[in-house]
Amino acid sequence: MIRRILACLPALAISLPAMALDWHERTGVRFGYNYVEGGEQSKHLESNHMFAMGVEAQQALEGGAWLDVLFVENVTVSGLDQSVAAPSASLLVGFEINKQLQIGVGPNLSAFDPSGAGNYFHLVSAVGYTADAGLFSVPVHLSYIPDVKGFYRIAATTGVNW
Repeated sequence: MIRRILACLPALAISLPAMALDWHERTGVRFGYNYVEGGEQSKHLESNHMFAMGVEAQQALEGGAWLDVLFVENVTVSGLDQSVAAPSASLLVGFEINKQLQIGVGPNLSAFDPSGAGNYFHLVSAVGYTADAGLFSVPVHLSYIPDVKGFYRIAATTGVNW
């Protein structure tokens, strides 16, 4: 038991400075549009165009001036307009400039592969702008998810943060 406690103390010592830093957080709902290149070739999709809805959490480590380090977690379900559930989850790391412009990149896991080749892990890159709206904020984000079989995805989403 003492060894476990002693093993945890260095981790606690390393994490305490991070907890003392200034963070700001946003959480909210998202909805928007997905385009899947080659989606009409899939046996599951009727069209390349899909409606998307989900939730997103953002945490930013404040840099003290105009630049913050950004972490984003997003879970989205697309294709409900075609009676298809195509869930995906993304974890992004990037930058936030003046608490408005976001740029990030990271892994994406999708439970739906339109190519049928078993390509469930992808890279996602995204850029967005968040407008202040009093107690809330309104994000507008664009993302790109390439695929080795040519079934890339482009998404445009908006929503509300609190």
